[in-house]
Amino acid sequence: MSTPLEQLPRRIFLDSCTAQTLRDYGAFIFEGEAIPDSDRLFRVPGGVEKVEALRDIFQLNERAQFEWIVSHASMVEANDKGDPGHLRWVYDIARHSAACLALDGASKESWAHAARLREPRFGYLGKKDHVLLEEAVAFRCEVFLTMERRLPRNAEPIERELGIRILTPVTYWQMLRPWAALWQ
Repeated sequence: MSTPLEQLPRRIFLDSCTAQTLRDYGAFIFEGEAIPDSDRLFRVPGGVEKVEALRDIFQLNERAQFEWIVSHASMVEANDKGDPGHLRWVYDIARHSAACLALDGASKESWAHAARLREPRFGYLGKKDHVLLEEAVAFRCEVFLTMERRLPRNAEPIERELGIRILTPVTYWQMLRPWAALWQ
């Protein structure tokens, strides 16, 4: 069963690994260039499928105009990489995020809601995932888009308790695909 059009997630938080993948494979995702056969992506289980789904999502985004969100913690992680090009990339996304959040960003109530992630029942989250998810919930994101395999397996209690879906590009594309013709 497909998701009704009005329930499609439109504000998407980009996990740091997703932002990195967008930068690393931007020529394929945004320009349609081929990925070299020798690329390490071909050795990552599900890697090619996730990058192909990102390409499909961002081709659709040219008309659909989803809100792509990164946060302060995203910028801290980018800075910690020590790669000035990557940091500039994340800051570019952050400028887009700021424009999206200008009218409907975080509020005192949304931060209080997000603070529930500090409860012991969410202790299985890694420190970085915990911080990014808290900011995503505070910014009222509907999806936390990740390239990881482990985090989506733990998505059900987070969605049930906090209302944010943890999706991979493949699962997000599966939601969007039935509606893609509307924006093409």
